[in-house]
Amino acid sequence: MSRDSFDTALGLSKVWAALKRHDKNDDRVVALREVLIPPGADLATVVQIFTNTFRLNSPNLVLKLRNHRGFLIPLNGSVPVNSKHKPYILEVTNIFQHVAVKPRTIPMTVINKSMKTRLHIIDRRIQRLEELLPQIKHKHNEKLTQEIECLTQKLNFLHKRMQIADSHTWKGMLTEPLYGEKL
Repeated sequence: MSRDSFDTALGLSKVWAALKRHDKNDDRVVALREVLIPPGADLATVVQIFTNTFRLNSPNLVLKLRNHRGFLIPLNGSVPVNSKHKPYILEVTNIFQHVAVKPRTIPMTVINKSMKTRLHIIDRRIQRLEELLPQIKHKHNEKLTQEIECLTQKLNFLHKRMQIADSHTWKGMLTEPLYGEKL
């Protein structure tokens, strides 16, 4: 039994990969190897297979697998099979290697000035509230007294109506029935 038929019998997919070491600032293809990936393998397993195949020992490396057109391919157990003539490119980079640090876009003097302005505005609002506090208490008391006076007027009115209703007595009899027919 040949090695190719044995690998396919196990269900392993053959993937050809060319190695580019961006972590060492090298843009050329260093090695071309055949990698066997089991179907349904997770990310950690596939990364371990690639690191063992290409003997990458550093733990802080980032692996990117690209097809011949330059598109990223996810590192999992369903990597499509390719040929030796169109290998995938395994790019090895350091963590945050391609992230350029930018200087602050807003100078600290502008930030300090805006914060001082906000603080000054808040301080003025607090002072204004403290000045208006006695007036607010006075207006609150006036409103309460007005509501109390209104309620006492309503109670007096209702009390008078109740007295008038109590003073009436029933003297007599109905001359017509309540439902509208004549007797």
